[in-house]
Amino acid sequence: MTALPPTLAAENAISKQNIALSVIKASADADQAIANILDQSLRSAPVSASRGVNLNTSA
Repeated sequence: MTALPPTLAAENAISKQNIALSVIKASADADQAIANILDQSLRSAPVSASRGVNLNTSA
């Protein structure tokens, strides 16, 4: 097997790195969306008399 010229190898490495960063960003965006859904659910739940008595929900 012949080796790639250095410029092609560098471009290939940069492309792979960009793909990996895109996957990481997409995962972080999905995690943030889930956190936003959970936050909205907590904020829209009806407040009961016992809510927050044993747990600080503002943390």
